[in-house]
Amino acid sequence: MTGVKEHIKDAFRRVRGAFSYLSSKKYTTLAGTMAFFLVMSVVPFLFWLTLLFGKLNIDISQIFELEIFGEVRDLLLYFRDSAQSAPAGPSAVLLVTTLYSSTNLFYHMRRSGEIIYDSHRKKGSIVLRLSALGLIFLVMLLLLSGIGVFLLGNDILVRIFPSFIAQIGIYALFGVFAFALVLLLNLYICPYRLTVRNAVWGSLLTVLLGGLASFGFSIYTQFSSMEKLYGAAVLFILFLLWLYLLMLCFVVGVVFNCWLWEHDSGAKIVHKKF
Repeated sequence: MTGVKEHIKDAFRRVRGAFSYLSSKKYTTLAGTMAFFLVMSVVPFLFWLTLLFGKLNIDISQIFELEIFGEVRDLLLYFRDSAQSAPAGPSAVLLVTTLYSSTNLFYHMRRSGEIIYDSHRKKGSIVLRLSALGLIFLVMLLLLSGIGVFLLGNDILVRIFPSFIAQIGIYALFGVFAFALVLLLNLYICPYRLTVRNAVWGSLLTVLLGGLASFGFSIYTQFSSMEKLYGAAVLFILFLLWLYLLMLCFVVGVVFNCWLWEHDSGAKIVHKKF
């Protein structure tokens, strides 16, 4: 009996230590900052995705049919339609404004990474803006290939397998794509040269927590009475809460990677050049 109590006390100490470590990294504040800039980047991102897939005659609305998008599906489709109807006339101005808005998220992600990894060697704004600009093209390439594979896999799975098995396969494809994206962001956000081995577990944790949070949030919205409180603005409020939850999951994964990196005796502290 004494041994069981000691194990319980030890578990509580570990949980308390984990929350203390998370709090020291200001995870809620950083998640809120990222969620804000993610909101500001959604329409520009969807504009470029819609433009790219429009040229290829591919409809990305199938992705939003997944249950993890829940009640925010309508708002995402509205953003997509807004991106489709955006005027493409003054292309030079549109190019600059959308690229600047899109890079804001990655710029502030990197700044957040400097806080999480406690880096005292801050990069200049111009250098980080250029690296964020490079990342946006990498993310676009990943999204282009990932969504293409997802849509093709979705079509094949639905035709070959029963509905239930096909759904499992579709979510597995989405999970692999999400993991690849989160892994890329984890490698970028760290101000030091992080190996893939040091970034895998936090990325996997983010995907698992994000999936659970999204499913839980979709269930919560079905039984909540937020519409009575917020009225017509309920979709946008739900969208903000959902993004904040996702950013919380992302920051928790980054902090976990940071903890693993700090406790890795073989890790080398080498600053990135960009």
